[in-house]
Amino acid sequence: MAHPVYFIGAGPGSPDYLTLEGARALEACRAVLAPASFQRSFAGRLAGKDLESPFALPHAEVKAWIEARLPRGPVGVLIPGDFSVFCPFQSFVAAFGDRARVIPGVGAHAAAAALLKKTFDLPEVAHATVITSPRAFGRGGGSVRLRDFARPGTTLVLYMNDRPLPELAAELRAGYGRDVPIAILENIGCPDERVTLATLDTVVETVGDRDPFGVGSSDPEPALALVVAGEVLARDEDPSWWDRRYETVWKPRGMR
Repeated sequence: MAHPVYFIGAGPGSPDYLTLEGARALEACRAVLAPASFQRSFAGRLAGKDLESPFALPHAEVKAWIEARLPRGPVGVLIPGDFSVFCPFQSFVAAFGDRARVIPGVGAHAAAAALLKKTFDLPEVAHATVITSPRAFGRGGGSVRLRDFARPGTTLVLYMNDRPLPELAAELRAGYGRDVPIAILENIGCPDERVTLATLDTVVETVGDRDPFGVGSSDPEPALALVVAGEVLARDEDPSWWDRRYETVWKPRGMR
């Protein structure tokens, strides 16, 4: 019997953000690859399983680790963040072909919106949401820069920030301008969850000497911190928009 490899969306690291399908798949696995922080937060669901951190091994050894355990049963891979964006496991999904099964979870950006109680687009406030990472942009003037996306009318959701906070705030301020709200969300859904709300002008002082992104850390595993920036953080939807939608979209045609 060819056992499957389950790539299970685990969001920002809380077991509560597994889907029911993901929880069933994880329970069936005898061996699981999970970041060290997820091994701690998922400890109750991982007891008795063969564990390893995928970030502790080169690519060939990760693949070999999975293959060596498949004859004994399904193998699971807990995916931090979201499979749909900035996921480093795509090559493993391709390598295992029909044996690979990808199970979505509650992505980190969806969990962030819920924690903030904010939708990331609002009529007449933000018409677009850009999910990206500072790692994807150059710092020089000859390439596309992060500031080019930090525009009024756009909400930025940033994964895997690799810049010191003063540099990040200055880059976003160069695009957005001053006094734009920013939120830094760390370890969403976990016991050490922390949310910092500030503006691009005050966030460095608000955070102080802490390093929420682990930029200066020797830990090779990614920090579980997400950044959201944009005017939606300080605004609420005009209730009249509901009635406009009702009249033009939802109201039965015969009643318009």
